[in-house]
Amino acid sequence: MTFFNKKEEILEIKLTSYGKHRLSAGKFKPVYYAFFDDDVLYDGARGGITEDNNNIEPRIQENTPSLRTQTSFNDLEAEVRKQRASGDRTQFTKDDTVFDDDDGLRNVLPLGNSELGNVYTAAWGIQFLKGDFWKSRSSTYDPTDTSACYTAAPYRCQKPTINIPQLEAKVEVAPKIVEKDFVGVVDEETGKYITELDGKFLRLEDDFILLEIQEKNVELLNDSFSIEVYEITTDHAGKEVLKPKMFKKEIELIRDGILLDEAEISAQVSTESVDNNYVEYFFEIKMDNSIDEKTKYDHIVMRDGKSNLFDTVATAQQYAQDEGDTLYTTDNEGDEC
Repeated sequence: MTFFNKKEEILEIKLTSYGKHRLSAGKFKPVYYAFFDDDVLYDGARGGITEDNNNIEPRIQENTPSLRTQTSFNDLEAEVRKQRASGDRTQFTKDDTVFDDDDGLRNVLPLGNSELGNVYTAAWGIQFLKGDFWKSRSSTYDPTDTSACYTAAPYRCQKPTINIPQLEAKVEVAPKIVEKDFVGVVDEETGKYITELDGKFLRLEDDFILLEIQEKNVELLNDSFSIEVYEITTDHAGKEVLKPKMFKKEIELIRDGILLDEAEISAQVSTESVDNNYVEYFFEIKMDNSIDEKTKYDHIVMRDGKSNLFDTVATAQQYAQDEGDTLYTTDNEGDEC
């Protein structure tokens, strides 16, 4: 165990034993990173230190030694003994549990993105502009329940658990056949394109939900949100399993402020069919200005004046369609050419 030289070294990255195992198997594919401050004592009074505000920063950054990256939190000799020899001592019984990541106390609470100068923690503000909550729940933690604890690692029961709120909405759509009594191909009631058959068409009403989502007490950035979609399934033991879904790549018409030509646009078109591995197989997700004009006008722009994120990122143009005239009738003989 050695200390980190803060004057010469800024950042150190090392793989844990579990990470090296994943790398050797070709399965180490890092996607995210996070920073933690579990080794920082911000309030010196909790450690028996009396200090004023001017001494806190130098104590943390300059006068407190930092340990180098620790890659193993288990007894390595005990892990090696798990690979016990057979009777003739020429063969070893492989125990894959030595590669389990049993550390339950570190890397559980990463640093957040609270707004500088704001005393409140980051929070979500979610409002249904169309639709409503069906029910809400959150993950729960029972400290007396030790069924998920391992004998070799009892500290798994001690790590902090954050209750994650889960808001559930249910959409029930009742399609109906409607007589077409207007001119054009856009339904006046829903603002959607229709396919007419014998003067009738299929109308879907209230077939969507509209959410206004804000992250409060944080810096407002362009990439503040990311969306992931999972299908909830169960395994053979009845345990809930989340199966991730992919988004079909959107086609870019403009890149770096330049309108792409037809060949460049066609090159982006995927010939792969959309199956149940894609989000679009089940429903559409539209954000900000990709929301259709009627929905923006009816549910966002027309709300009582209130400052919100949608006011700047989702603007609505006039969506209404002119009724138009009938070009051809049965008694129109036309003019000579």
